[in-house]
Amino acid sequence: MTKPRKQPERRGGSASSAIDDPRFIAIAKGISKRKGIPIPVADPSWHPLARSWYNSLAYSGQSEFYEASDWATAVTAAKAYDIFLKTYNAGILGSFVRLSERLGVTISDRKRSRIELSDPETTDVDEEAADTAVIEWQGRLGIVREQE
Repeated sequence: MTKPRKQPERRGGSASSAIDDPRFIAIAKGISKRKGIPIPVADPSWHPLARSWYNSLAYSGQSEFYEASDWATAVTAAKAYDIFLKTYNAGILGSFVRLSERLGVTISDRKRSRIELSDPETTDVDEEAADTAVIEWQGRLGIVREQE
């Protein structure tokens, strides 16, 4: 018969859980200097997929938080991706993946970093026309609407 597993809060072990606990993570604050930072241009000699990946960063929401060092990291990651696409060296792919995770490229990377992007507000410019069209179709189908 096996022993039941201990609940996570009752397990002994290293103090790493206190380090990972968000209540104990210190927040360092500073002044951003990202305004006016020129975004480096993708190197034309890079593989088309590496250029596409790099160019897509500027369109991604998380790039609003990028500082100059983040763009330098993005250039380094794109160079690593370019080398991987030319050599298929798995070690280089691992470096690219780690760098892209640090940049918050995928949604799971952003969740791990506690970055949440919101969708832009949408406005329906022809909402009235759509309502009218639906009401007309309902009339043609014999659907009776409640009086407002």
